[in-house]
Amino acid sequence: MILMLISSMKSFAQDSYFLGKTNYCTPEKEDSKKKFDAAILALNSPKYYNGVTQMLLKAVKEDPTYCDAHFLAGYYFRLQDMQKEATVLYYIADSLSQNKAPIFKQNLAIQFMRLGQVERAREKYEEMIRYFPENPEGYYGKANTSVVIGDYEAGITNLKKAEQLYRGSMKDDGKYMYGILYALNEKYKDGLLYLEDVYSSYKNDDNYVALYALSQIKVGKSNNDEKLIKKARKNYDKIKGKPVTEDVIKKLQAEFP
Repeated sequence: MILMLISSMKSFAQDSYFLGKTNYCTPEKEDSKKKFDAAILALNSPKYYNGVTQMLLKAVKEDPTYCDAHFLAGYYFRLQDMQKEATVLYYIADSLSQNKAPIFKQNLAIQFMRLGQVERAREKYEEMIRYFPENPEGYYGKANTSVVIGDYEAGITNLKKAEQLYRGSMKDDGKYMYGILYALNEKYKDGLLYLEDVYSSYKNDDNYVALYALSQIKVGKSNNDEKLIKKARKNYDKIKGKPVTEDVIKKLQAEFP
């Protein structure tokens, strides 16, 4: 489930940065900024990723306090699935920026999630909330970590705060997050409303179907709703024997002995 959450995480705050219009550190050398700008232009050209990465590493070596070159080099490593290298450069970029760059903290937090270091990810999201309280990404990310850490009520509170700050209707990944948090907190009726709302987007995801079935059977039994119970059975049959979240499948097996 954690991998699913990472892949669905929002990136609203990143858009303008990757247009090349923002730098959080001032390069000491003019050539360093030229390398950064060239790297921005190459983001949509995967065949150049390795060469661009080497170019950015040269900029980092020659201009060691230029945090943006560190970050972008890390981003290119991430695009090439070199996660540990990306994390190191993100960490340096975040340190050099002196708490000025929310995007650095956000990407570093996501890297920690990818590496299974959820507590460290939470620390970065809490830093985002502290230094950038009007940025919804910190609250959304902290809610994400709640799925793993288990403080579901706190997760719901942070997700609501993120929704307020997005100032728009919650997209499907956010609705799914609500469904997950409510279901894991055994508030199945509340969670089912969100899970039903995103059915068309996630119906082919086994973890979603498992959580959907669990919520349906719990609500169906509490309301003596035979129709909903049958739907739950149908969904459960779809994911039996598949590698879904262990806690959820155990609860489903108890409902369908």
